[in-house]
Amino acid sequence: MALQKTAYPYAKGPDFSRLFSWGINLKNVSDLYLASGIGAHDAFGVIQHPGDAVAQTRYILQQVPGFLAEAGFAVADIVRIEYTFTREVPRDSFDAIFAVIAEFLATEATKPTAGTLRVVEALAFDHQLVEYEFWCAR
Repeated sequence: MALQKTAYPYAKGPDFSRLFSWGINLKNVSDLYLASGIGAHDAFGVIQHPGDAVAQTRYILQQVPGFLAEAGFAVADIVRIEYTFTREVPRDSFDAIFAVIAEFLATEATKPTAGTLRVVEALAFDHQLVEYEFWCAR
């Protein structure tokens, strides 16, 4: 049987349906894939777009389809996204970052759930401002 995803709204919460589902029920899961620590770095660990969290997010999301495909998954298989920002990301950048993520997920009928947004002192590489984890199921 194929994976079935059912999204559930949170009646007492704001409508973030363009970005994520408040709850998601998964049935018939045969594989779970967790991709962690995805940052805006090249193969040598050089951070792309230092100082620009929005551009780093865009760079990461441009890499994700190919990265997932290498493991046999697709964007449609993403069921949860975890967000980690450093303290250097200005709060007024959050809307622009989430707009980039919403654009990335625009064609997905069932949006993944959003993990907790963590704000940390630093990430693994100098000038790295954002990092994402993608949970995929099929």
